[in-house]
Amino acid sequence: MLTPRLRYRAIFISDLHLGSASCSVELVKEFLREVECQQLYLVGDIVDLWVSRRRGKWKQSHTNIIRTLLGKTKHGTHVFFTPGNHDAEFRKMNGAELGNLIVQHQFEHTTLQGLRLLVVHGDLFDRSVSQLKPIAVLGAFAHEFLTTINNLTNAIGQKMGKEPSDFSQRAKKRVKDFVSYFTSFPDRITLDAQRQGFDGVVCGHVHRPAFEQHEAGAFYINTGDWMGHCTALVEHLDGRLELIYWKELRLELTPGRALPIQEEAFTN
Repeated sequence: MLTPRLRYRAIFISDLHLGSASCSVELVKEFLREVECQQLYLVGDIVDLWVSRRRGKWKQSHTNIIRTLLGKTKHGTHVFFTPGNHDAEFRKMNGAELGNLIVQHQFEHTTLQGLRLLVVHGDLFDRSVSQLKPIAVLGAFAHEFLTTINNLTNAIGQKMGKEPSDFSQRAKKRVKDFVSYFTSFPDRITLDAQRQGFDGVVCGHVHRPAFEQHEAGAFYINTGDWMGHCTALVEHLDGRLELIYWKELRLELTPGRALPIQEEAFTN
């Protein structure tokens, strides 16, 4: 177990895609085990309902993540869930309050330093989803197929002493970069948040972590994902915001030794 345990005022994570082959489930489990926070924001695509319905996709380890998230609500953490396009069916629960778990289309978070942030997944600002959903769904299944093949070749290569490759994530990044360019996603979502009176937006969806100040003055913060980047936005106890990269941070917490993680993805 990593030490010391990390404590934050708020944590924002998105795009876990539980139920998909590319979910970094062991790193998610480790991260959730090692952090404590007063407020936990689940910024959409936590569960990948598009692909997880297929037989054999949902694993016990994915169920364990859900149990961990629900377990945090029993120990004083307030969990705020704003669904994304891959778990959009949960939007039918808009307004539900299940103890310390609240489901809403969007949330407002105010930091200790006074920043008002809009928290929303962001898919409704993506024309490829809002106007071309069949293409988006096809792209999701194509990525799932590439990831499965990628994991299989890595498993074989591992036995032969070869370094793992990640061509599925490279392919997904090219698509997401095109989507961002085509839709001007950061511009649209940031300026909309500013027009609503917010100082910035915290979102997910495009799987590209970012912490930038738009030329108009508002902040664009993307939490990234837990498929390749394994990133989260955190608000420290003094109100400072930081985008953390768990793969790097976990090594800093244990200087002098590498921590092996056996990704379930290699066996999906």
